Amino acid sequence: PLPANLSYLKDAIAANGKAVKRTCTGSTPDQVASLEALKEAWSSVSANAILNAVRDFEAGIAKGLSKDNAYEYSSASRLHAARMHTYTFLLHRFAAQVEQSPAELRPVLLLLARLFGAHSAVQYSGEFLQAGYYSGEQVEAIKAFVNQACSEVRNDAVPLTDAFNYTDYVVNSPLGRFDGDVYEKYFELVTSLNPTKPIPYFDSLIKPLLNRTQVFETGPELEIDQEE
Repeated sequence: PLPANLSYLKDAIAANGKAVKRTCTGSTPDQVASLEALKEAWSSVSANAILNAVRDFEAGIAKGLSKDNAYEYSSASRLHAARMHTYTFLLHRFAAQVEQSPAELRPVLLLLARLFGAHSAVQYSGEFLQAGYYSGEQVEAIKAFVNQACSEVRNDAVPLTDAFNYTDYVVNSPLGRFDGDVYEKYFELVTSLNPTKPIPYFDSLIKPLLNRTQVFETGPELEIDQEE
């Protein structure tokens, strides 16, 4: 029996212990970066990473290592599998919450979920190519979707950020103030951090350098400078 956070493995790994070969059939940015396609893609990548970690562990056992040493032998692949599973888990949880969200919030939350899944897929595009779910052309389509989604989500960036209800004290930035008074607060911050006051050693050290003449003293004539 699998816990809920690993339930996606039921569809991603066959009864014989091998990864189920799944591929994306879409070609346009919206098709390859649909929420269902991204969930299936990440499930395939995570399952593939977990199987590789299992194979590395079993290879360590086959070499005669103890169980603890076999875990250490496969630590790199196990860490990678944990990372891939974390992205998969977050995307699946995000998708579940989108389905339960109010109807008026669902479109923007759906866009955010897809952007998260697609942007993460671009970062780990090699894993998707290795798992065989996406082709090189489809990865390029995902990149196009990320660019498109970033421009769309900008329209809701401020209210989405304000939804966390962070106070000005927590944000601690003149650019993210609740009252929107950006320029005045930014100017106040700059002037407070750079108060007008005399520059140390200006009169004694710096000013003489600025006012020095271009007349150079003539040094002693050297023998090498004399003409034969």
